[in-house]
Amino acid sequence: MVTNKATLLALPTEILALLPQHLTNIKDFKELSSTCRRLRETCFLTSPNTILRLAAASSRIFFRPDPYFLVAATAKQIGDWAIPNEQNTARLRSALMDGIDGLLALCVEEAGLTMDDIRRLHASRFTTFNPVIDLIDRCAGEQSYGVEDFRNGGRSDAETIDCDPERALFEMAIYGSLFQSTLEANHDHRKGLELDIRLDFIKYCIPDSKCRNYRGFTVEMMGPYKPGVGHANPRIDQYSIRHILKSSKWKVAWEDVRKAIGPDFDDERRQRIWASAVQMKGLEVFDMLRPDWAERWSARLRELRQLIERIDVSSMQATEQDLHGVIDWMAFPIMEDDIQCCVRGRWWLSKLRIFSPIYCRFG
Repeated sequence: MVTNKATLLALPTEILALLPQHLTNIKDFKELSSTCRRLRETCFLTSPNTILRLAAASSRIFFRPDPYFLVAATAKQIGDWAIPNEQNTARLRSALMDGIDGLLALCVEEAGLTMDDIRRLHASRFTTFNPVIDLIDRCAGEQSYGVEDFRNGGRSDAETIDCDPERALFEMAIYGSLFQSTLEANHDHRKGLELDIRLDFIKYCIPDSKCRNYRGFTVEMMGPYKPGVGHANPRIDQYSIRHILKSSKWKVAWEDVRKAIGPDFDDERRQRIWASAVQMKGLEVFDMLRPDWAERWSARLRELRQLIERIDVSSMQATEQDLHGVIDWMAFPIMEDDIQCCVRGRWWLSKLRIFSPIYCRFG
């Protein structure tokens, strides 16, 4: 008598390789690959896109914070996919306006993960992500309030911030991953993703109750801003990240990394590009905040610094723009500036210092 198991294993490998496409989630995939050696070897043939789809189905259980973990893991692929094609860019912008869930849906359609990627990311949670989340908590979370005389000089940047440190880490990582290709395109004299797409990401994927319309800047009632969505528990994620990026503890941590590579640039514009570019590496960037980072990153950062050293900043003259005037911004992604653009309507400031023109040249 022939058993079902024998019948299944007698199928050609090409047929067995189709099985993961009919599974429900990543747990089913793990159980299938653990059944026997033949099926385990067959599961190695599963496409990264199928693995990502199965992971997304288990996102709330195994890939928290949901959906930020999986988006951060695959956003670099979406940035690479979107840049050379106007149709892809339009699809990206449409997905962004549906919020972080819309961006995950696009990642599931166009990106992928391997099981090695998943294992590496989960290992990084303990060695890298958790220590940086603790740093963020000391910058803007509950730990920051534990400083003695918090409001009376104990903190130079004392401010009450409703910050979720874990979510903030992944939001910053997604920005770095999604627009890393834009930074690289600028280095190679190519056009990256436009400012409007960066602002759409900030507006809709990092929601903030104070992100509001002003002349030249519109927030559509879509994604997280749909009536009823987030109304009971409004978030201020943009402002929280802005506070983190300006925090003295955060700045000192990254200054130590940059100084190990070379001195600061005398030109303020070049220095701001350098400071931002160091942090534009997605989730892996936080590995630089580990004590043993230098051996893994020094060569790559020296190469990046040399590229920035060759930027022609002579045409990037500092200008003063009225608060509600026309926005003119840099092609180089700088998250702090992009967030400032999105939440600047909440302040009484009358002017904002920015740089123009949008595109720069290399010497």
